[in-house]
Amino acid sequence: MPYLNRTYRLVDGERVEGSWRHVFINNGGLYFLADLKVYADGMIDCWGLVDLATFRQKVASGWVATTYVQGAYANVHQLVTWHFDQPESWLTPQQLIAEVADEIEHLAGRPTSEDRCLAVLETYLDDPTDEHLAALRDAYFSVPEHLRMYLLGDQDSKDVPLRTLITPVGEVLVGFPDDDSVMQPSDHVAAREYFRQRRDERRQMQVAPPPWEDDAVASSPSVIRFDKHDGGKPYMSNEYPAPIVLEEGTFPTVEHAYWASATTDPDVRDRIVHAPTAREARRIGESAPLRTDWSVVRLSVMLRLVREKFHQHPDLAAQLIATGDGRLVNGVDLSRFWGNYRQGRNWLGRILELVRAELCENAFAETDSSAT
Repeated sequence: MPYLNRTYRLVDGERVEGSWRHVFINNGGLYFLADLKVYADGMIDCWGLVDLATFRQKVASGWVATTYVQGAYANVHQLVTWHFDQPESWLTPQQLIAEVADEIEHLAGRPTSEDRCLAVLETYLDDPTDEHLAALRDAYFSVPEHLRMYLLGDQDSKDVPLRTLITPVGEVLVGFPDDDSVMQPSDHVAAREYFRQRRDERRQMQVAPPPWEDDAVASSPSVIRFDKHDGGKPYMSNEYPAPIVLEEGTFPTVEHAYWASATTDPDVRDRIVHAPTAREARRIGESAPLRTDWSVVRLSVMLRLVREKFHQHPDLAAQLIATGDGRLVNGVDLSRFWGNYRQGRNWLGRILELVRAELCENAFAETDSSAT
């Protein structure tokens, strides 16, 4: 769950987006309420600007507090002071660190542990193998424990259907070690039906814009959403099997080429290029060492790759041109940077609109030239 309180700081004249939450600083046994500010470049401001590694040390030492001493003095500057009476903490040090690390990923437009878990869930639902189930279990436990109940965005069921999927038959439900009841095959069937219904609801929502989107989008008849489902214009996705030839070599999809461009490790780059699927190429790339300037150049790289894709595949270019001047909204990626997930920035959709405009301009120029 991303922080709702937004902030920013200026670095060399550039605005670095950030967000904040409250924490207590334990300064010599005195607790002071402070703003913990997290920024997209990975820096954290909490009585001083530090990186994530240093922040971990401050939390581990108890200086950024996650436990509170009975009777200790607490202060909100120029507002109130008091002494703790039976204080109870909701966070462990590990949970706070994981939460902050996820917030950095969110602000930088990269997948959070929540995004990755939901992506693995979709993989498992498409192909329910033991391997994918094990990956889903690992992805679930990588989400900060106190945020897992919000994963599915369902405050009635919370994350119980997901925990049901990853709990073997005959064992107690994950997260309820003291429960006497054990998992039955019928519980797994019910959980899969729950997710099938959610998928059906999402597909219906593709037809009409969700009511929480901005009025300009919701009322516009020219909004075109693309997704992985039939009729969803899958050719716009970076995973679409449209090989592109570059100076660096031939790539099965834009996704392969994008992640191969991101890493500095030649061996990992080779694994990405030869990955059997675009999803596997992305999985390898996300865990690989990245170029130090990647956050700056990735938009330019993506524009070049998408441009090549449609220039090298005239049939796809014709389909893209046929969308007219409609706004293109990426419903494929569980990314708040490339996609429209949770009202994200939709950069892939914007790039496609730019490439479409270039294709239309080129087509007009060619027609005008032939006419004269």
